[in-house]
Amino acid sequence: MLNPPVVIAGAGIAGLAAALALHRVGLQPLVLERAPEMREQGSAIALWANAWRALDALGVGAELRAVNPLLLDRFELARSDGRLLRGFDLSQCDAAAGGGEAAEFRGVRRGALLEALLAALPSGCVRFGCGVEAVEGDAQRGPGANPVVRLTDGSFQECCVLIGADGVGSAVARHVGLAAPTYAGYAAYRGVALIPPGKRLPLPASTVRQLWGAGVRAGMYPLSESEVYWFTCFNAPEDAPVPATPEAQLQDALSIVQGWRGGIEEVIRRTPPETLSRSRIRDRWTLGAFGRGRVTLAGDAAHPMTPNLGQGGCAALEDAVVLARELRQAADAAGGGSGSSGGSSSSSSSSSKADAWEAALRRYEAERWRRCLPLTVRSWAFGFALQLPYPPVTAVRDVFVEKAFSPAHFLDHTAYDVGVLV
Repeated sequence: MLNPPVVIAGAGIAGLAAALALHRVGLQPLVLERAPEMREQGSAIALWANAWRALDALGVGAELRAVNPLLLDRFELARSDGRLLRGFDLSQCDAAAGGGEAAEFRGVRRGALLEALLAALPSGCVRFGCGVEAVEGDAQRGPGANPVVRLTDGSFQECCVLIGADGVGSAVARHVGLAAPTYAGYAAYRGVALIPPGKRLPLPASTVRQLWGAGVRAGMYPLSESEVYWFTCFNAPEDAPVPATPEAQLQDALSIVQGWRGGIEEVIRRTPPETLSRSRIRDRWTLGAFGRGRVTLAGDAAHPMTPNLGQGGCAALEDAVVLARELRQAADAAGGGSGSSGGSSSSSSSSSKADAWEAALRRYEAERWRRCLPLTVRSWAFGFALQLPYPPVTAVRDVFVEKAFSPAHFLDHTAYDVGVLV
């Protein structure tokens, strides 16, 4: 057991997945979450094959598949008037050839994913109502000194390693000197519609449908026989006012796609306001190491990306597996996993242990930025093209998709295999 523990700032997908991965390899994580309880997560997340491989490595893949049995295997790309530009099955993609494993794609409620990760952790591993406020400077503590964080209640926590999994606005990312994420020029609404018993879904049960306009787009896919996840992305100034209530936001989302075909108006109308979320879309092209000393980052704190490839959460799950694997090796190299630099250790021994941890974090960061930077750039490029507000340009885009688009490489980025924990 580590003393002090590996501290993780944030109990979102990245934080809980990292904690579970560390627990699985025999290390001691402590998750510090600012919110007083698990935050309500009304919307859903797309989990592609690379995410399911990571979830299998974490030991919760089978459980999540059991409660989310619906496989999505077809895409429809259409105009806002409902005219289909291109439809294709995921089996037509090169990465799915020869067995189809790369095509595994399911929509999962964010809350269900968080609950599965939390339930697999030992009691006391997550501390709510106690977030990381700042990382204390360590220049005065000498070589081998453990990181220390100041918490929202004014107390301090010593760490063997600190992992910032505290999202796009990460305080830990600021500590290591990363630039703030950049606004992409558009915002998004997301929600989950409830379809009444006896009422047909507005699209085939295994289909993802995207609808494209000029400066606005929307998409949806079923989560079950009675739930449909949907989103809209719309160009807006970064400081555009946000409607004050969920009900007003729902009406705003509806106004954005007023008159559109393809079922999007119906699903928005059937959405309970409490499932709705609105966010400004941001990213950062993280190049090179994104940590310092025994401090590193995971998930959106490390590599925030636009949602256009559906890879933000998937990459966070991959982070967890790679990070835990590297830290397990460092713990072994440091001598049985002790992260303490306590009284019986000499200064040189403490420094050697610190070097092992730091080397592990830099290896993790090197692997992850090389994986995630291409995802971030490709996702940005997709969003840039799909959010163009000029009708003549979007007309050319639509003709290209209808006449020349090939789905062959549509799944290439999901063929990544993060490997096993040990």
